[in-house]
Amino acid sequence: MLVKTQGIVLKSVKYSETSLILDILTEELGLKTYIISGVRKKNAKISAGILQSMNILNLVVYNKEGTNINRIKEVKIEYIYKNLPFDIKKYSISLFLIEMISKSIKEKEPNKEFFDFVKNSLIYLDQTHNNISVFHIIFLLKMSRFTGFHPVSNYSVQNRFFDLREGKFKKDIPFHKDYLAEQESFYFSKFLNSDLEKNIDISIDREKKQKLLHALILYYKIHLSDFGKVKTIEIFKKVFDSY
Repeated sequence: MLVKTQGIVLKSVKYSETSLILDILTEELGLKTYIISGVRKKNAKISAGILQSMNILNLVVYNKEGTNINRIKEVKIEYIYKNLPFDIKKYSISLFLIEMISKSIKEKEPNKEFFDFVKNSLIYLDQTHNNISVFHIIFLLKMSRFTGFHPVSNYSVQNRFFDLREGKFKKDIPFHKDYLAEQESFYFSKFLNSDLEKNIDISIDREKKQKLLHALILYYKIHLSDFGKVKTIEIFKKVFDSY
């Protein structure tokens, strides 16, 4: 059966001399793996360049139930990035987010709301002239709504320590090491209630920002099995040392 769908490339791996295997988050079918042949030939009809990670595509795909890898019949670019591939900071954010999405998706069923969230976030990141230095933090907090462990927004003068294991703010310091100190918890609560589309007018230094980022990665690791190491974090940190 042929299905028309939009898709976002999460991973592209070379296979044989001319083929690629792709992990694609699709609007209609959820997370799928595809093989496409001949795209790495010199005069290929479909360029391998449009199948790079994070590209947003219009697809016509074969969908055979019970098959782990299907084939792509037709593919075209849905949205052409204007700034993201050429802005090192935006590009490093997008690589990091794509890896976090790949590690976080466990259910392969379609989820249009999640697909739209990822697509609209990437397009906004490409187009925005607003401050993006905490974009990744807010994105991860928003994405946790779709993974089933969104933090409880119960911060107050009394509840001022965020417990990473329980996913909520608590009155007292937990009897374990997986929590945020009082000041980091305050910023965490601010970002928890922020929007990606609005310029973030929260003054936070690089050290606290890095602590929040590492805490969020740990938060995902705690709540998702087999999460593994985040490979893009070192590149991300080097780029954002200039912020």
